[in-house]
Parts: sequence; C-alpha cells; structure tokens
Amino acid sequence: MKDAENGRQAAIDVARALGLLLVYYGHFVEQIMYLKNPAAAVHYKWIYSFHMILFFILSGWVKGARPSVPPALKFVQSTLASRIVPYIFFSIVLAVLSLMFTGWFPMLDLSSAQGYFQATVSTVLGFPLFNVPLWFVACLVSVECLHRLVRAYLDSTVRIIAVAVVCYVGGYLLNEHYFFFGQNMSFWLLHEVPVVYAFYLVGVLLGRSGLPSRISPTVGVAIFVLALAAVHFTYDLNQGPFRYLQAVIILLSGHGHFLWFPFTALAGSFMILALGRALHNVTLLAFFGRNAIILLGLNGVFYHFVNAPVAAWSVANLPPDGWSVFFVSALVTLVSIGLSLPVIHGLNIVLPQLVGKPRTAGRFFGPLIRE
Repeated sequence: MKDAENGRQAAIDVARALGLLLVYYGHFVEQIMYLKNPAAAVHYKWIYSFHMILFFILSGWVKGARPSVPPALKFVQSTLASRIVPYIFFSIVLAVLSLMFTGWFPMLDLSSAQGYFQATVSTVLGFPLFNVPLWFVACLVSVECLHRLVRAYLDSTVRIIAVAVVCYVGGYLLNEHYFFFGQNMSFWLLHEVPVVYAFYLVGVLLGRSGLPSRISPTVGVAIFVLALAAVHFTYDLNQGPFRYLQAVIILLSGHGHFLWFPFTALAGSFMILALGRALHNVTLLAFFGRNAIILLGLNGVFYHFVNAPVAAWSVANLPPDGWSVFFVSALVTLVSIGLSLPVIHGLNIVLPQLVGKPRTAGRFFGPLIRE
C-alpha cells in the first residue's frame, strides 16, 4: 500500500519508526546496564541483535524499488544534501548544547578546546562524537556509495545473492582479524561496509519483489509472531566473540557468531517489517518514519544529556527486575519520542533543507536541490 501523500510505502515508514523506538529504548536501557543491572543487559542484547541491521535492510528496500541508476553528479548532490548536511547540522546542534550543559561523552574530555577539536576531527572522519547515534548516517553514506558503484552489475537475483554472500563472509573475516575501530582506523566505517552491505542487498531484493504490498496485514501478524519467537530463542545463542560488551554492536564491528548473528538479525528485521505491514495505517508512526533522520539526530540529545541521569534515578528508586526495567525504559522512550514531535514539526517548517528534505523550501531560504 502506498502513502497517498508522497507515494512512499507506508509500511516501510512504519517499520522505520518502530526501529527508531528500539533505538531510543536501547540507548536508555544501555545506561541502566552500565549501572550493573543484569536485566537491562538482557534487554540490550535482545534489541541489539537485530535493530541496526533492520535500518540497512530498509534502506536497501527503498533503493531496490527504484531500479534506475542516477547520474554520478546527481547522486553526489543528493548524498551531500540529504545525508551529509543533516549529519553536520545535528552534530553542530549537539556541539553547541555541550557548551551549555554537562553531558555524557564517554570518549571525550570537553573541558578543553582540545576535546572539541578531537570531536570535530572525528566527526569529519565519519565517527560523530558530538552526536554518536549519527554513526548510522555516516555508514549509510559509505554503503550507498558502494551500491552506486556496483548497482549496474546487480541485474539478477543470483548476482545480488552472490555479492551479498561474498560481502558478508569477507567483511566478517576481515573485522574478526583486525579491529579497525580499536586501532583508530575507522574512516566513515568503511571497514564495516561489506558486512552491512550484505543486508542492504537483502533489502534491495525485497524492494524489487514488490513487498510488502503482496502481504496482507493478517499474514504480517503471523510472520511477526513467528519471527518474534525466532529472535527470542536464538538471540542468546550468539555468545560472541564480541567487543567491549556482550552483544552485537555494529559500530564496533562486534558481530559474534558467524551464523547466529545473521540468523537473528534477519529474523528480527522481518519481525519489524511484518509489524510495519500490520500497522501500516497508523499515521503517527508513518509520520515518524518519514522524519527518521530528524528523530535519529534528536536521539543524540537524549543519548548525551538525558538518559544517564534518568537511568541513575531509576536504578536508585525502582526494583532491579526485568519488568521494572521494561516499564521505565518504555516510558522514557515514549516521552522522548513525544517531546521530539513538536521539534520535528518546527524543523520541517523552518529548516527542512538541513534535516533531510533538501527539495523543500523553508522559512528562511529555498530548497538545496531544485529539480
């Protein structure tokens, strides 16, 4: 089913919004986990077993539904305007906020100009220390550049599958043998690109197949239930080896088991995709999905300034059991998303060109891209 407003598939937008709910939840429960709560660690590992892979599949899905290869100049223009500009904008916003408020920046010392210089250099190199959640945008830019180079050769399902398998195996082995992030060798996450590009190509295949329009909402619910069970019974079978934390962390190229990682990642992604199809008529979720890059950028505000003190309060005042962790994390997630809603509306009115809508005129100046 198409969104009547802009021709996009509403189910994909809803799935993207559901994925962002998991991002907000995961970043909050992470802070509870750091305070030695074992229940939070279970929630964290469950979500991280698939939630970022979902976004690469969704990005490939959208690309797969558009079979034409854009001219090189148009691709560069679009990438700069729709990816790099929001990446820079939300990084600057968080840098300014850090001058006014004390935040949680575990890899930085922002008490001196040297710390700001280090963060600025890191952001330019594709690791956004001022706004860590934006790492996905940096990695997606690298993935889309690779896809632009090889897209013309992916003219059959067999070729797409073959490239996906080669990329996954090669990327997995490369990152298992060399820890690029730990050696300060991470440039726009190029080292992780082969692994996530394999999942991006899964999305391309789905986009070319015409899904999810072929799946009824009822079937979507059935797929959701089966996939949910698959995630629940397999996420902890992946026992590593991981890096720093005992969970899949794409940013650190910590994938874990060669087979259980992709199995659970795909199961979880299909779970959210199916739920997106079942809930495709929920307009509020579709709205959040259409404004995903804004919601991701705003997550940096909560990630760096809000989650840590709220998590500390919850640990000090609430029971440590799993249900308490779930309810407080879900409540903080919903409140954070709710507080973001008027900001999204305001940015879309005043500065849409800087937050992922380069073809839209804002309050102060016209579109960045004119067709």
